[in-house]
Amino acid sequence: MADEPQPEKIWAEPEPSEETETPESTRRERWARQRKRLRKRLQKLLRKLSELVARIWNPFARALSWLRRPDEVGKPLTLRPRGVRLLVLLILGNLIVLALLVVALYQAASLPVSIELLQPGAITNPSLSPIPGPTPTPFGSGGAIAFTLRRNGNADIYALNQTDRQLVRLTYDPAEERDPAWSPDGNYIAFTSNRADNWDIYLLDLVGGALIRLTHDPGFDANPSWSPDGEYIAFESYRRQHSVTGSLDIYVMSTTAGEVRRITTNRAPDYEPVWSPDSRAIAFTSFREGNKDIYLYLVEEEKTVNVTNTPDLDEGEPAWSPDGTQLAYVSGPRGNPYVQVSSFDWDTLEADQAETELFGAGASPAWAPDGQSLVYAYERSGRSHLIAASMTGWALFHEVYSTDGPLDDLMWTSQALSSRVVARAQADVPTRDISLYVELVQPTPAAGPPYKLAPLPGVQVSQDEEGENESQARLSDRVNESFNGLRQRMIDEVGWDYLARLGIVQLPMDYTPYSGHSRMSWHVCGRAIGLDQEPYKDTPSQIELVREDVGNTTYWRVFIRAAKQDGSMGEPLREATWDLTARQEDGRAMVEGGELKKRIPSGYYVDFTTLAADYGWERTPSLWRWRYFWPDIRWWRFRKTDGLTWWDCMLEVFEQDEIEDAFGPIPGYED
Repeated sequence: MADEPQPEKIWAEPEPSEETETPESTRRERWARQRKRLRKRLQKLLRKLSELVARIWNPFARALSWLRRPDEVGKPLTLRPRGVRLLVLLILGNLIVLALLVVALYQAASLPVSIELLQPGAITNPSLSPIPGPTPTPFGSGGAIAFTLRRNGNADIYALNQTDRQLVRLTYDPAEERDPAWSPDGNYIAFTSNRADNWDIYLLDLVGGALIRLTHDPGFDANPSWSPDGEYIAFESYRRQHSVTGSLDIYVMSTTAGEVRRITTNRAPDYEPVWSPDSRAIAFTSFREGNKDIYLYLVEEEKTVNVTNTPDLDEGEPAWSPDGTQLAYVSGPRGNPYVQVSSFDWDTLEADQAETELFGAGASPAWAPDGQSLVYAYERSGRSHLIAASMTGWALFHEVYSTDGPLDDLMWTSQALSSRVVARAQADVPTRDISLYVELVQPTPAAGPPYKLAPLPGVQVSQDEEGENESQARLSDRVNESFNGLRQRMIDEVGWDYLARLGIVQLPMDYTPYSGHSRMSWHVCGRAIGLDQEPYKDTPSQIELVREDVGNTTYWRVFIRAAKQDGSMGEPLREATWDLTARQEDGRAMVEGGELKKRIPSGYYVDFTTLAADYGWERTPSLWRWRYFWPDIRWWRFRKTDGLTWWDCMLEVFEQDEIEDAFGPIPGYED
């Protein structure tokens, strides 16, 4: 807040002047300006080259037309073999000249020597040797990529050596570990963990193996980012003692003295900080102007600037190129994210949208240490893919790694993991992973369906949406233990038994669905649940919904409010939530089926959709009438299919005759 006293800076920054600037930083800034000027010169030369080619070709074309008789004008031109050879030689000659010029210009642009040394009147010093530029990284190889991977219901930090594609798991705690950030020298990884029943920043010493806890605040700390000199770490934090309303803000702490300073104070969430390569600024994501944009906190000026400034789009997850001239980020809604790269102008402090490249669907972009390639995560059909894209070639993409489960928080360092680090990590591998649940089934009967409908102890069912009132909650014996495991996990994570009451569970075959809904519901065969909708109507709401449009299909991500709001459960929201009750009002919200809430709700929430997926329960998409027909929204419906068809599901718990009497012949099924 504006009148809140601010602590002194915890880093010693020299006043900007020619005397205090280091030669290295001066050269780096000068080269950045020179490269920008050189790019413009290259574009101008290429335009002139195209004009030259046109001037060479046009007389030849006119000469060909002069050789034709008036009565041949408008008819196809027929050349003699000698003329064809001359035409081919002329075209090949022009192409060769063009290729040589482009190669020469590209090599000139890549030279690390200062352009000013070549200008008239420049003072040269033969004793000074040029500073070598970065060694080009082979596309898709070199160094190591760290990321978060969620497996068996738990997130951990992994690293992938690019030279041999060796995957190394670096953390094994039963608690969540995520947000890896390499130190500038590659010897440490800062990351986020709730291993002490609270989200804090930790430091993993890759060389010595030591683990250091850096923050001890009872609030939420996450998303660390190193300063280029390795002296400070920026991070996001939710500390109620610093905010009346409770909101994510950006903080900076010393890696040695442990001092902490808050640098943003807006009421809207500020998060995902990333330090610029020259330490001049910290880029971060914020909702402070009503939508998600990327901002800069300028360290010297102590002011904040919106650098994307696109009210009709959402941008987040910023990532600086190693030279600080480009900014990669994710654009678009959560369900359809795209990776973009924009040239960044330090004079105007804007991401140049005119020079923006679109790399395709994906999230969490990270730069190669030499800036020649970009890697990002892409998820499809339950699998995550690590995609590498070349910055110098067009349409050069390839898959680096692929796995089941969500993959996120990519970071790339120039140093590969040493054999010592790999050996120590492999020695810490648990003998076996503990299963989230064990699906116990009753003995298979000698005749009839192989499985039964099993009761859910302690679960009540309200008057369900289909008009049925099932007194006993039941699920297929093939999935009831996964539900019981999910229910207990929710009690542990949220602090209250949300799944003790369901809106709908198993339905009889003769139930009457809503108009437009299929009778072939997974509820009939006991593989679907309908969550209780009443907590969504509470004030404050115990449920928040994030709309995700995947292609033309609408899904909902469900967040449950934690019983304890002290930081020991859940985490703050980072996405704008959808208000379905606004559809009851006139105006645009009635047409759109609701609207985004004006402010992101404060407090701590648990992502139920992610936890449900850990136990195999997948969300159900909305139907096309959801904007004006409430039953079509279906945010409350989850099902566990295990790859079965609906008919197979029915045959697991019902006799063939029963099924065919209610639904007709079973396709492809014979006695």
